[in-house]
Amino acid sequence: MKNIMIVDDDMNIRTSLSRELRFHKYNVIPAETGLMALNKLESQYIDTVIVDIRMPVMNGLEFITRVVKEHPHTKIIILSGTVTKEVLSFIQPFRANIIDVMAKPWDSDKLLDILKVCEEINL
Repeated sequence: MKNIMIVDDDMNIRTSLSRELRFHKYNVIPAETGLMALNKLESQYIDTVIVDIRMPVMNGLEFITRVVKEHPHTKIIILSGTVTKEVLSFIQPFRANIIDVMAKPWDSDKLLDILKVCEEINL
């Protein structure tokens, strides 16, 4: 079973994604902030992180920078309502770790397809 972390300050997003991914047999670890997520990453292996960009305390870009540096095996999916040219430019150096960038609301079938790609990469 693959470990998927959902990092989003919106409880409804975390709950909806968690329910959907658990239905498809993923082990889901929710985190409300980037700092909480980094703490969880220290204590357990996470295959893939699904992360929002706009969050308080530590935004998604800061979080991604830390994950790539400290947990380079972890694949990243950005799921955000604010995907700008600046965001796309910022993440270019991290494209080896970032599997996809999706807009909210997400397409469930596309997300599941992307997670299958992540699984194949991690084999």
